[in-house]
Amino acid sequence: MNDNEIRVIGGRGQRGSKKRFLWWALFVVAVAVIVILWLVVPHQSPSTEPDARPDDAVGATAEASLLIDNADPSMPAATVVCDTVVDNLHLRIFTPYNATPELHVGHLSRQDTNVVLAAMAADLRRDNGRIVGAFVQEGQPLSWGLSKKGYCAIIDGRITIGVAENSPLFEQATEQEGYFFRQYPSVKEGKSLENNPENASFRRALCTMGGRVCIVACTDRVLMNEFSTALAHLGVSDAIFLVGGTAEGWCRDSEGKLVIIGTSTLKKSKYINYIVFRKQ
Repeated sequence: MNDNEIRVIGGRGQRGSKKRFLWWALFVVAVAVIVILWLVVPHQSPSTEPDARPDDAVGATAEASLLIDNADPSMPAATVVCDTVVDNLHLRIFTPYNATPELHVGHLSRQDTNVVLAAMAADLRRDNGRIVGAFVQEGQPLSWGLSKKGYCAIIDGRITIGVAENSPLFEQATEQEGYFFRQYPSVKEGKSLENNPENASFRRALCTMGGRVCIVACTDRVLMNEFSTALAHLGVSDAIFLVGGTAEGWCRDSEGKLVIIGTSTLKKSKYINYIVFRKQ
């Protein structure tokens, strides 16, 4: 090459580099656009129920609570009594069928053949004989108090058993002419609960088990916590204590025979109260 000649070196390579840079720039821009669209535009993951809402879970729970039903067209309005042994404790299970629950305040006659099952419900104070804890009778509050966290609400003929310091079911019972009372809690969602009283006595509890409501009594003297543990092992879902010992209670079997649960009454108090299951 002479001194007067000019030669271009690397011209084609520079043009190739510019093209590669342009393609890379376009690729990066495209990726950025895709990411922005994915973040901004609403999207939904695949689901077998695309219209499901968070409220559906609440609705499912509400429907589950309605499964507690002691109706059985194949049986008369009566109480089935069966015995079993759990944790070496002798338990007697009273399951009322085709009967509507309610609370009753005052004397209750055993001669009332419409009563399928009856048992004393809320405790009474020793000083004045009034009811311990919140109590609603046909929409009328008779007492207030949160000394016991367990509760039973009966609204529109359906029972709810639970544990809470404050329950909206108290107000609902007053608004809808329902029933409500408080007692010591025993079992919550299949797990036994502990209570302070340490004396041994004959225990009773209002329970939900296998989708039905029943009353379970222990024919052995037992501590409250031992009884609660036995109920959980029995398969009880939720339970609260009832007045125990030899407190008055009875039921009628399928043949109409009167079965005595307890005989002791508190006739001196006009606030003696029962949970009652009456023929539908």
